[in-house]
Amino acid sequence: MRRLTPLFAALLLLVAVAAGPLFPLVDRVLNGTHASPPWLLGERALSLHDSLWVADLHTDALLWNRGLLERSTRGHVDLPRLLEGGVDLEVFSVTTRYHVASNYRRTPALFDLITPVAIARGWPRATWFDAHQRALFQARSLAAAAQASGGTLRIVRSGPDLDSLTADQRRGRRVVGGILSLEGLHAAGHRAGAVDSLFAAGFRVFGITHMFDNDAGGSAHGWRAGGLTDFGRATVARLDSLGAIIDLAHASERTIDDVLATTSRPVMISHTGVTGTCPGPRNVPDALLRRVGERGGLIGVGFWDRAVCGRDAGAIARAIRHAADVAGVEHVALGSDFDGAVRVPFDATGLALVTEALLAGGMSPDDVARVMGENARVFFARALPPAGAKAR
Repeated sequence: MRRLTPLFAALLLLVAVAAGPLFPLVDRVLNGTHASPPWLLGERALSLHDSLWVADLHTDALLWNRGLLERSTRGHVDLPRLLEGGVDLEVFSVTTRYHVASNYRRTPALFDLITPVAIARGWPRATWFDAHQRALFQARSLAAAAQASGGTLRIVRSGPDLDSLTADQRRGRRVVGGILSLEGLHAAGHRAGAVDSLFAAGFRVFGITHMFDNDAGGSAHGWRAGGLTDFGRATVARLDSLGAIIDLAHASERTIDDVLATTSRPVMISHTGVTGTCPGPRNVPDALLRRVGERGGLIGVGFWDRAVCGRDAGAIARAIRHAADVAGVEHVALGSDFDGAVRVPFDATGLALVTEALLAGGMSPDDVARVMGENARVFFARALPPAGAKAR
């Protein structure tokens, strides 16, 4: 554990104590919506949405101080709202470091915004400065919520787990599957073998980078925006041996190029915009959309303003249709970034608005079904490891 100087420790505690009471307000401001229910929907969209298997590839709900099993008036995601929105599978992302407009290697630990969050929320002291411990702790938190849900929330770790989930759903059981995702390999602590303990804890999707360059590779937001490092290549190989899924959201174009050249497995971009409808530094150009599709990958279109250049479901639908035209409709999915410190048009209860906007834009009901979840189901059925998988 990192040794703290008295002054540094006192400053951190002061920040955490000050931040604690403000946390709900910060959550409400950062994770807002542009509209509120009740949602006005046509009968055609409602009928179709009720028949769909719905999946979302990215939420940061585990980071915030809300009970996942209780309905909240803040943020975007909890189990009651997922059920109301018709969600069958949600990917729960774990954020372990967050430096705004910074370089991972040059930023003092004091400016890691997860540190005061961890202290204010009463996380174990081992998590205060250790990204790996933060990941393990949040994995335990999701496991505890699943256990306390009485089976309504079920963690999916393998292909057989997904088969069991979908079989129960077809029998009419109201159950939501959850897949654990890691947002950035900085949680591996510069040890390729460290992903083994993360995999054992239930992580099945591994992002290379987040908001900054790290020891594994360059971020779309980074100072250098380079490609994979030697450590990154070794870790990608290790993830391949485990049967884990690589997520290229937030990765620089060079990192994406290097990963596609390194792995033979399908990859995903869990939450992104597309430059064809919304230019931006982390939105994906057509050439990369096409390459990910050609490799059998999956692209999750985000919901926030800078991803889609709009504040309603119509903007999301335009981005989805463009991605489908370029990569192929079978390679496009929802990647909301719910609870990712972004404002979005609606919370998880409003996902039928996307169904309606896709229909209004001319997409066929079969293609709407693919985008709203069937593509994700097929992708995970193929990409998740078998039960009891270990490194080869």
